[in-house]
Amino acid sequence: MSRNKPHNGPVRRVACIAVAVLLGVGSVASHAQDVGERYAKLYSDTESFVRYNDTLTKQIASQQQRLADVESQSAALDATAANLGPLLSRMHGDLEKFVAQDLPFLDPIGDSDDSRQDRMQRLKDMMSDGGLNSAEKYRRLLEAYQIEIEYGRSIAAYPGQLDDGRKAEFVRVGRVSLLYRTEDGQEAGYWDHTQKTWVVDNDYRDTVAQALRVAKKEVAPDVMFVPVPPAQEARS
Repeated sequence: MSRNKPHNGPVRRVACIAVAVLLGVGSVASHAQDVGERYAKLYSDTESFVRYNDTLTKQIASQQQRLADVESQSAALDATAANLGPLLSRMHGDLEKFVAQDLPFLDPIGDSDDSRQDRMQRLKDMMSDGGLNSAEKYRRLLEAYQIEIEYGRSIAAYPGQLDDGRKAEFVRVGRVSLLYRTEDGQEAGYWDHTQKTWVVDNDYRDTVAQALRVAKKEVAPDVMFVPVPPAQEARS
């Protein structure tokens, strides 16, 4: 007697199809997830590139503005350099004229017996020196002007000789008055700025003695009555 065997073929095919479908769904879901992650990363990267591009654009604009400023400053410097030569010549000429018309005092603080005149000669040589740039010439002229200004704020004494060769002590009170006393103390006088000559005036012997002591820091500064040149009309 033969037994009927169950027909399992269709069932197995259905099961296989089901497994295949399930496996296919999982693969699609996984692929979709990968695509989403890639998109999100690309989107994030794009935003970063946009921000970076904006930053570069601003930096370039800033650099262009700086370049324009530098070019403008360079043009201004060129114009200044063109005018600096005549300015230096005027400054030097005015200083020479001022010193020539000033009191004929020596500079006891300098490095020679007449360092003021030496300094003026050095400035004259400097102006014709092609090896020095304009900035250095300007700096040295300013130093000379500053020294001349300081003369007006100080009192100084130094030994010297009168025009006739007699030894004397001289004292400069600012740049208002220049007085002298002979070595023996018997004669005193002052420089007459109008007549450009020394004037003997023994009425100033006590004043000269006091001014010498102040200049030598033997006594504290005090009120002194010194001869002063007459006021002159200012010239523009």
